[in-house]
Amino acid sequence: MIKKTFTVFIAITLATIFANGAFAKRVKSLTQLQRREIETHFYETPDAQKVMKAAINTLQDSGYIVQEIEPELGYLRARKTYKKRYINKARLAGQSLVLAICTLDAISTYGSTAYHIVDPAMKISNEIHEKTVVIDTNVNVEQFGQNKTKVRIVFSKKVLLNADGYSYVKAAPTRVLKVFKHEIYQEFFAQLDKSLFYEGI
Repeated sequence: MIKKTFTVFIAITLATIFANGAFAKRVKSLTQLQRREIETHFYETPDAQKVMKAAINTLQDSGYIVQEIEPELGYLRARKTYKKRYINKARLAGQSLVLAICTLDAISTYGSTAYHIVDPAMKISNEIHEKTVVIDTNVNVEQFGQNKTKVRIVFSKKVLLNADGYSYVKAAPTRVLKVFKHEIYQEFFAQLDKSLFYEGI
């Protein structure tokens, strides 16, 4: 029984490592310069304060709560929290197999080992439950040259989940994703363009 369970957990671990490695490979395919180009946009105005105000409005309209503002440095930090399902299929399959093995063991021992069922059952419940997702943003707004303002924004996403399966949320995330998808930044800058238009810039 112990040997079988150990084998299952080894398989889950290898699947998780492979998945994380594949994601890391996709992220590393972009150079630092390419990432910076995606994160940065220039506006034809020297009024960095108005651009900063428009950036704040854009984030708030998208559901972000501003956490920190440093006007002199042209820096702001904002956060958005929501619920979403993120199911790790390999982990779910592994825990389902563990549950099946524990159930068969409990049947064969006439219920004397039934308590072994609790742990995989709780972890399965946790896996299919909605996770707490936190998106943090850091924005830098500064005058660039005589007549331009540069805006750079960086998104990072954290999926919070208690790894022991007995609590739905914990502070330490199980996944941290630095968002490099071009579409996400295009959407933000498109909304910022509209906000600046309403501001008369």
